[in-house]
Amino acid sequence: MKLTKFQEKAIVKTKSFIDENPQKRIDIQHLVSYSGLSESKLTKGFKMLYQTTIYQYQLEKAMNYAKTLLDEDHQVKEVAITLGYSTSGSFARAFYRVFQERPGEYKLQ
Repeated sequence: MKLTKFQEKAIVKTKSFIDENPQKRIDIQHLVSYSGLSESKLTKGFKMLYQTTIYQYQLEKAMNYAKTLLDEDHQVKEVAITLGYSTSGSFARAFYRVFQERPGEYKLQ
């Protein structure tokens, strides 16, 4: 797949938007609207440019932000709420998927 300069700039702009909002889970429709690209062009172009999916990229950004909050001595439950998780358990599972350790274990280090 070949991207035009406009499409590449739109994808880079979308990545920057995600980078600036690590605490938010931004749905794909919002990103499509933000980028001005079709969902297909955005998702395939993002994967081509960054070798990861938008979902995985957002997850890793959020979990790295979570590490920052945990390092600042925030409680696990507080971090889960900040990142929009409905339960500490669902946050802990997401954290584990990215880092292969639980947030409570990370906090004890």
